[in-house]
Amino acid sequence: MPNLTADIPAKPRLRAGMIGGGEGAYFASYHRAAMRLCNRFELAAGVFSSSPAKSREAGRALGIDDERIYPSVQAMAAAERGRRDTIDVVVVVTPNHLHFEACQAFLAAGIPVICDKPLVNRLGEVDALLELVRRQPTFFGVTYTYLGYPMVREARSRILAGELGEIRFVQAEYLLEWLCQGSEGLSDSLAWRGDPAKAGPTSVVGDIGTHAFSLMELVTGQRCRRLNANLSTRVPGWPMDDHCVAQLEFDGGADGLMWLSFAAPGHRNGLSLRVIGSKASLEWRQETPETLHVRPVDGAERIYRRGQADNHPHARASSSLPAGCSEGYLEALAVLYADFAEAMATDELRPGIGSAPLPGIAEGARGVQFCHACLQSSQERSWVELPTVDAE
Repeated sequence: MPNLTADIPAKPRLRAGMIGGGEGAYFASYHRAAMRLCNRFELAAGVFSSSPAKSREAGRALGIDDERIYPSVQAMAAAERGRRDTIDVVVVVTPNHLHFEACQAFLAAGIPVICDKPLVNRLGEVDALLELVRRQPTFFGVTYTYLGYPMVREARSRILAGELGEIRFVQAEYLLEWLCQGSEGLSDSLAWRGDPAKAGPTSVVGDIGTHAFSLMELVTGQRCRRLNANLSTRVPGWPMDDHCVAQLEFDGGADGLMWLSFAAPGHRNGLSLRVIGSKASLEWRQETPETLHVRPVDGAERIYRRGQADNHPHARASSSLPAGCSEGYLEALAVLYADFAEAMATDELRPGIGSAPLPGIAEGARGVQFCHACLQSSQERSWVELPTVDAE
């Protein structure tokens, strides 16, 4: 696992392309900053906007040669496939509805992909991408950012080591407040999340529920096998779901509960995870990410802090600053990018979920299935099964 400050000896840097991320893009600049911070990527090509003029403007601002600022995804995939200095990976940071075209084009060209979540909008698109990866094995990573936090990895390590005993209950919350004052006057980067043509079949579930879902599965090592969800709209004028409560059942026997909202006053980025076992419980909160709370049966609460000697190896190796020097969201995303670079440099085509929780195409597919299952459950007022995903 990488340490973001370990720059000697040098590690190989990968040539990256980017789809999306021109002027006005919300998260693309965070992705580029994380790529720079981990020192494993150099941006060499891209289609930064559907407008060729805006794409050129963004590409030139980012120092990209004019000949590698492309007018379309298809043109870029075809041209890069034939270059001797072709890109090593493409990063897809467009709105959701444009993910599939880009992922499909570059996988077909044999170029590895890192894609923002949710992976795609339609189940048929998931099947098409999985088939491409099975037919021509190619690295595929999904940027579930919160899996890059050291104390999330610490939580996973302690659970897999049996410290909590039998896992009985898992609770995740992801609460935001940006929609509290209504949908009028929202920036384009937020407003499209309420447009089903762009956001997909769900809004709050696809946008933030997929993050919570990935945490629940990858930290506990259990897969959700069925769920019962209620999607609702609480904010007048918002055209899609802005609130969700879901019950989940996991294949390891645990029950789960998830609560999501775009309109929860006082919650700036309120993602939290609580896992209850037969021997102990643990809790992690994104707004205080440096600590992990573990509460054993009939014993004192233990507060583990990032960067300390009592952290598990993968948590320690994912830390970049000394204990007491806070790390946050940008470092977590950079750690994830560094993990992806390390996997590609060692020819690990699938990130997998072994000792460290690295999300690949199977985890991306699970997120899409989760969105559709929540919608179906809410519409039918019933429990819905989640299928398994085979990416091999």
